[in-house]
Amino acid sequence: MARQPLLNFLPSVFSLLSFVLILFVILGGVHNALSQIYYLKTDTTNLSIPSKLANSTFLKDLSTVSGADYVGQPSTTSSLGLATSYTIGLLTSCGHFADGSVSCSPPSIGSSFNPGSDLRLDSTSLQQGSYSQDLLNALSTYSKVSRFLAGAYIVSALLVFAAPLAACCSAVLAAVLSTLATVLLLATSIAGVLVFKSVNSAFNANFNNSGLSSSLGTIPAALSFVAFVFSLLVAVVFIIRARDPDAGCRRRGPILARSVGGKAGDGTVLGEDPYSGPGGGDKKPGLWGRVPTWNRHKYVQVEKQPAIVRTNVVGHQEAVAVDGPADDARRRLDDDWAVHDDEYSHGGSNIPLVALGGNKKTKDVNTAYEPYSGTTD
Repeated sequence: MARQPLLNFLPSVFSLLSFVLILFVILGGVHNALSQIYYLKTDTTNLSIPSKLANSTFLKDLSTVSGADYVGQPSTTSSLGLATSYTIGLLTSCGHFADGSVSCSPPSIGSSFNPGSDLRLDSTSLQQGSYSQDLLNALSTYSKVSRFLAGAYIVSALLVFAAPLAACCSAVLAAVLSTLATVLLLATSIAGVLVFKSVNSAFNANFNNSGLSSSLGTIPAALSFVAFVFSLLVAVVFIIRARDPDAGCRRRGPILARSVGGKAGDGTVLGEDPYSGPGGGDKKPGLWGRVPTWNRHKYVQVEKQPAIVRTNVVGHQEAVAVDGPADDARRRLDDDWAVHDDEYSHGGSNIPLVALGGNKKTKDVNTAYEPYSGTTD
């Protein structure tokens, strides 16, 4: 008996926890307070990119002889106007500046990361043509998978939220929704880790000599895997409830009033609840009146009572049909016996009424007050 309330309570709690964790992953970087929830972080503190003419031997020699700079200064974080670090979330990216301020881009589904434009590398000697093939492949894969990641997280959040609500109608539907959410969370968790791990490895290999570095964020992956575990627990509970025919919040059938001892099918449908149908009140209960409790009983009107057996005046037993409550029937039987008793107490025409001499009373003053004075031993 204790398992049923537990199976009704745990899915709602686990679904709420999973939903909140998924929201943190989705909203990571949308607000400055959530900028630490990121998949990838690039560090530009030690950025130093030689100028485009740094490889010219003639210009170097000319600069040495003339004392003028014909080669140009290397590009740094300050010269390019970059933040000291950038974080990439699911829907947006944020720049963290040296003064502690944070600037995040507007969220968008399928947000992509392009070092040439985001880090302003296209204006330096590190143009896109200098990228390695591994980096180009990793960025291309990330651009395609980012839309799937955003859409899958949003859909999984909706499924996790809707599963406990669907359980009030069908435990099977709730099991299907929670199972789909679990599969999506597992797929997005694995895909996110693999894609950003590939981008991180290719980025460091391509820009390590220029002072650029990147690192993976662990918070979104951890939140996603924990949300997956909670969603898996919800799915398991709903699957157990779906296999139990008495589980769930399925709608109750109509209330059937059947006489005690009556035959199967001999009854009257009163309605879907105690307040509808014959004998029900005109006003339906409010919200709190509809909440089921363990101590609330349903009262229905009984249309037919079983027959009551009585003994007639000649000593035979006979069954008397009862149309109303049993107490009223017993009172009517008592009244009938009282009427018959009064009828026969006055004597009938077929019974001889002969006074017996031995029982005749003497009518004098003494025997009126002493009834045993006239008897003989």
